[in-house]
Amino acid sequence: MTPSENKLASLLANLPREISPPEDLWDRIEGRLNAPLMETDQKWLHKQWPLLAFAGVMILAVLIGTRLSAPTLTAPEANLTLLNTLASIQLEHEKQFAQLEQVNRLVNWQNSPYSSPVETGIEQLRQAAKQIYQSLRQNPRDKQLWQLWLWTQHRQIELLKQGQKLPVSLNSPGEII
Repeated sequence: MTPSENKLASLLANLPREISPPEDLWDRIEGRLNAPLMETDQKWLHKQWPLLAFAGVMILAVLIGTRLSAPTLTAPEANLTLLNTLASIQLEHEKQFAQLEQVNRLVNWQNSPYSSPVETGIEQLRQAAKQIYQSLRQNPRDKQLWQLWLWTQHRQIELLKQGQKLPVSLNSPGEII
């Protein structure tokens, strides 16, 4: 063994086998084990009640404030609001679609050999969107119909944009800009 290992071994041999606290702690430990749990919880609650009371008052104030400040709409008024929103979304979609179709006429993408399926898909989506729109006018609170209607509108625009990216056959008559 090296001298450092001998020194370590002698230090380890001189260590006490057991460490005891400077005073007897068992009386305090036993007192805490036998104490009922409710007493500890009550002490915590007694210390925290001002904070809990303040939080409760704040929550109550916020609830009352939102209830008083929020306009209450009756069912017909809410439906009228939804119908107006529906009409404005429909109008915006028609404007956007018309602008994209204007670009299509200028680019002449109908000369692509792939344009027929795109046109068919756009027309099918347009018809589906009209039917969904009519159903939404009857039941403007149906969330699933809203999602489906918005999806068909979004898909129409996507399909129109995809049609604009189709390759154009150069052998066809007409102007290509």
